Amino acid sequence: MARPVVKREYSFKDAIYLVEIIKGLGITWKHFVRNVKASFRKGPHTVPTCWQYPEDRRPISPVFRGAHMLMLNEEGKELCVGCGMCARACPAKCITVKRGKAGEEDADRYAGKTYCEEFVIDELRCIFCGFCQEACPKGALMLGQGYELAEYSMEACIYDKEKLLANFHEAKEKGILPAPRKKVPVEKPPAKPKPAAAKKAPAGAKAAAGDDKGSAGSASRKAADGKAAPDGGDSGEAAGKA
Repeated sequence: MARPVVKREYSFKDAIYLVEIIKGLGITWKHFVRNVKASFRKGPHTVPTCWQYPEDRRPISPVFRGAHMLMLNEEGKELCVGCGMCARACPAKCITVKRGKAGEEDADRYAGKTYCEEFVIDELRCIFCGFCQEACPKGALMLGQGYELAEYSMEACIYDKEKLLANFHEAKEKGILPAPRKKVPVEKPPAKPKPAAAKKAPAGAKAAAGDDKGSAGSASRKAADGKAAPDGGDSGEAAGKA
């Protein structure tokens, strides 16, 4: 099959692309002049098209999922009870929790009867999905607004319990602690009506009913025999006469 031939006719202006080049340079020059004027403004954010990081930082959303932290309550006690729900819910399997039992001497340190003796998160495997903080029944594990997580070694990316608590204190000093999560109310399904139970008759009534049925049955049988006897006699006499 022959390939169709398309005729292309360009004017001299279109062929040299000079007009389009001038238009592109005009847009570039306009942005250049605007950015140069903005660089003389006072304030941290000067250039409208570029943020001067790290001096100029963007505001972080309150629901941003950043560095992990172990939360403390208002009394300074650890909320984590070491249940391991976060480790079970983690799709990346990067959380390790070891539970310990708190004694009477640890009442001022832990909020529950148990605590996390060991808590480790591998930030290199974490995908920051937030499933761990959703699964935590105590609100003890949260993802804060820290996003500068680069390190010079892989070992530094393994967050242990001390590092997670340090993240909490650092966020508290900066005033960027995540808000406690609100519990979603769960409506209970309406109770199903119970089927009416059949009333049981007393044993004496059952026995009386059985006697009545037996007497009625015997009476009916006697009546049937009484009716059948005359007919049988007549038939016997008729046979003898014959």
